[in-house]
Amino acid sequence: MVGWLKKPAVLIGLVVVVIIAGYFIFRSRTASTTTTKSNTVVVSRGDLTTVVSGSSNILAESNVTLSFQSTGIISEILVKEGDNVKKGQQLATIDARDLQYQLSSAEAAYKSAQAKLAQLLEGSGRSSDLTSAQAAVTSAQAQLNSAQEKLDALRKPTSDKISAAKLKVQQAETTLQTTRDSNSATKTKAELDLSKASESLIQAQSKYGKARWDWDWVQKYNSDPVTGRGGISGSAAMSYQDAYTQAEAAVRAAEQGVQQAQITLNNAKSAEASNITQAESALADAQLQLATLLKPTAADIAAAVASVQQNESALEQAKASLDKIVTPGTQTDILMQQSAVTQAESSFNQAKLKLENATLIAPFDGVVSTIGLVIGQTSSGATVTMIDRDPMHIDVKFGETDIVSIKVGQAAQITIDALPDWKKTGTVASISPVADSANGVVTYKARIDFSDSDTRVLVGMTAIVELVTADKKNVLLIPNSAILPKGSGRIVQIPGANNTTTDVDITIGLSDGLQTEVLTGLTEGQTIIATPTNTVKSGGFGPP
Repeated sequence: MVGWLKKPAVLIGLVVVVIIAGYFIFRSRTASTTTTKSNTVVVSRGDLTTVVSGSSNILAESNVTLSFQSTGIISEILVKEGDNVKKGQQLATIDARDLQYQLSSAEAAYKSAQAKLAQLLEGSGRSSDLTSAQAAVTSAQAQLNSAQEKLDALRKPTSDKISAAKLKVQQAETTLQTTRDSNSATKTKAELDLSKASESLIQAQSKYGKARWDWDWVQKYNSDPVTGRGGISGSAAMSYQDAYTQAEAAVRAAEQGVQQAQITLNNAKSAEASNITQAESALADAQLQLATLLKPTAADIAAAVASVQQNESALEQAKASLDKIVTPGTQTDILMQQSAVTQAESSFNQAKLKLENATLIAPFDGVVSTIGLVIGQTSSGATVTMIDRDPMHIDVKFGETDIVSIKVGQAAQITIDALPDWKKTGTVASISPVADSANGVVTYKARIDFSDSDTRVLVGMTAIVELVTADKKNVLLIPNSAILPKGSGRIVQIPGANNTTTDVDITIGLSDGLQTEVLTGLTEGQTIIATPTNTVKSGGFGPP
């Protein structure tokens, strides 16, 4: 035996055997200490609450744009932006002197028609008949005087009217230039925003390309694409997958940003064309009015002359009716006068409505958000915008797995990052029955109503909404890190003697992302592995 030990080949073989045996002994000891390095936790009872959350902008209950229904020159603006107003409160008025005169004339004509009808019904010879006839003459005389004043104004306009018409032209010119400047600035900003959004998309696409290449490498070669080392760990592989998923989401968000920026630019261009056209029309109207005063056309004067002649004829008819006061009315006369009363009443109501429309009235309790009025400007196109803040609401989109746990009437906690000390409880007012699908993601809109008088809370602010979807008391709880998948089920590991572990099947219930409810498989007080790891199996030359 001593002889063959002296042979070099035999000695080398023995050395190799000893090295291999030592390696497996080391591996065995390393594997036996795996569970000792894992920490443990005791199964305990506690309360578990799950919450779903989302964020969106605060919206007003109503948003209306008010405009004058009668045409005239704006004479008063009675509110300012940000004012709280009550339903029925006056906001602005136009110069209503002409409308007031039209109402007075229409009222006089209406009363005259009534008086004449009464005369025909009651018979002639009474004092009321005389009164009615005299009222008709008075009304006809007033209308003739008005027509004559208009004719005189065309033939020889006063300096006050000319000055007012010139001022109107100047204001229209200023408004046109302001409209051009502001709309041009808005369009330029929209173009810049589109350029920025496009740059962001290019950057997102570049990052996505690298993240996708890295993730494809990991899946194909099971190695780290940066270091080139094989046998990449599960956590490292997951980080490359997460990077790929985030990069893909960033590209989608950037694409949406480009689309929205393009829409904003298109809207700015459309608004620029519309607003400038409207301002140019107002200027042309003001210039035409001034030109008519300075140099009326033959047609203008002819129309005014015809109006004077018509009113002269009406006055003559009224006087003739007064002269016939003693003449009894026939059935035909009565029917015709009843028709005249109806027509006069309609004209009176129309004149009264026009006068009422000379004042902008708040349709509800709310806040004045914008004022597009200028004193001295024509009422055409002038607006006041109001919002109704009671209640305000938030439209939040939830995924289909979350929306099924939300109910109408459920309470919701609302916070605003910009107001750390502000918190409010709202109510789920409605849930959309139809899904909204964008880029393959299905969501449902839930409306959250809330009332608040805090003036710091502004429409358009971003609010965060949280809703409790489940709340369980005194249930068995274990940390999520202790749970391992096993087919379609779940297991935990229970530490045993000599650093061994035993797999235990469990049934789980509610989870808040950190802790999970255990329905079956464990009892209170049991000790389990908090962060289990897979023990290394012996019998090979794989990596430790």
